[in-house]
Amino acid sequence: MRQPRPVAWAVSRWSADPWSRGAWTGLLLGGTGADRARLAAPVSDRLVLAGEGVHPTRPAMVHGAYESGLTAAGHLLATGRPGELVTVVGAGVAGLAAARELRRHGRRVRIVEARGRVGGRVHTVDLGGVAADLGAAWLQQYPGNTLAALARAWDLPTVATDFANPLTLSASGPVHGAPEALDALSAAAQALTADADRPVADVIAAHGATLDDSARRLLAYAVEAGVVLESGLDPRLASARGAFGEPGVGEGDRWLPGGLGAVVAHLAAGLDIALDRPVTEVRHDPDGVTVSGRWGALHADRAVLALPLAVLADLAVSLPTGHRAALARIGTGRAEKVLLRYPERFWPVSPGGYLWWGEDAPTWCEWADLTGGLGQPTLALLAAGDAAAALHHPARTDTEIVAQAHATVVKLTAAWPGPA
Repeated sequence: MRQPRPVAWAVSRWSADPWSRGAWTGLLLGGTGADRARLAAPVSDRLVLAGEGVHPTRPAMVHGAYESGLTAAGHLLATGRPGELVTVVGAGVAGLAAARELRRHGRRVRIVEARGRVGGRVHTVDLGGVAADLGAAWLQQYPGNTLAALARAWDLPTVATDFANPLTLSASGPVHGAPEALDALSAAAQALTADADRPVADVIAAHGATLDDSARRLLAYAVEAGVVLESGLDPRLASARGAFGEPGVGEGDRWLPGGLGAVVAHLAAGLDIALDRPVTEVRHDPDGVTVSGRWGALHADRAVLALPLAVLADLAVSLPTGHRAALARIGTGRAEKVLLRYPERFWPVSPGGYLWWGEDAPTWCEWADLTGGLGQPTLALLAAGDAAAALHHPARTDTEIVAQAHATVVKLTAAWPGPA
């Protein structure tokens, strides 16, 4: 039976994007939450950092970025006075949160943003009349999520995703026991890193050595969606303590049918934002902070650098030795997404809206079925790590990527023994 082709699509390029250079952060070998906390500490009484990467307990999450922005604003409010001019570099969620809080307390705030849009790694796109997120999409840890509380106050509807109960399929058919294999790996990681941190790859290899061939194949399948996609980091460099210890998905997570861009629009409303202003240098001293780029320079009393850590690492700015050391122990993972909207649905239904897929080639291993929330047959396919690098290679066109993604949907459907 010939399956319908997608009628609308979008392809992410987060790793190639010079203003993100990847998706979200994860700890490298030897890194800890203390490194994130160090980066959240003020650089000086004039300059502070913000973003998901510097939140010590909610990294790699949109509400972590939001809370980090509030914390950064608090540092500058404690040392400044009403009427001061504050520059915020970056109009992502962290920068918008900082700007709103500073303005609420009487500061004059100017945001400079490198892109021609606001939102940073939140990017809601139009798929022929329906909105979907090409970047960050979920309100994680929903019961205590500060952004979720704002979304409710703004009457933005949400839809639950059950990350704990994926429909697990491979090219050879249904896969059984993958979540349990991850649980066993996590327990092994806790034991293997009790005395010292180890690379994720070492932990996987050590645990795999205790299994038979069938169990090792199951483990490899589970690792792609349950470990690699959580960080996107090279497992030879990633911290096992971080990978299996920092919080992730699975705590009542929900997404917005209108896209997280609706949250960004509310946060940005009324703020002074200058777009297409990439900053290449930041100079700070007791007299203030000057940010500059090819567009010119802006001097202010204080500043918030709300940049992805991969971008911050190459910015010309003087940081304390402790901040630089902490920055070196936090990496930014590769993760990419393809959005596909179809004229009709033909793939199997997962009750929780979540699927895993595996095959003997780089593939999109994590899928979110957005059909119920959007009212249109739509899938979000995610790949991470080496698979993301191969599938979304800069030499490949969007058309080529979409064609392969569609072929993968057809393969998954063929592997499902039951009705769609």
